[in-house]
Amino acid sequence: MRILGHPGHVMVVHFPVALWPAHEGLHLFASHLPAGAAASVGFWLLAAGTALGWLAALLGLSDLMELARENDARLSNGLIHAIVNGSVLVGFTAILALEYRAFPAIAHGPGFLAGEAALIIVMFAGNYFGGAVVWSRPAKAS
Repeated sequence: MRILGHPGHVMVVHFPVALWPAHEGLHLFASHLPAGAAASVGFWLLAAGTALGWLAALLGLSDLMELARENDARLSNGLIHAIVNGSVLVGFTAILALEYRAFPAIAHGPGFLAGEAALIIVMFAGNYFGGAVVWSRPAKAS
């Protein structure tokens, strides 16, 4: 799906890619920040990243269906990207639900932060397959 002639998924996907690690970073350095600041700002980063992640997923699903309709060879990389990053999106949605219940008194232990870091690493691995779809697109004739 295109927005004003530009690929919507590619435009929107950068927000969760930036906002989720920022959320993690705020919680890692919460003890060095003013009381409550990391929890509050981090929650809104997580909420924005997750909402835009769902938008990116919907736009990406549209692109994936287009690849399937065209029987495009890039479909397998697109499916891997969708499954991996869709799972990450579900994980961050669960984290958002947990933080929403505790807001504004949000505090995470080392195990929770390690799990979130693992989700971020998996997201970047999934992005490799998404990049393979975008960067292998044949050049259009002028």
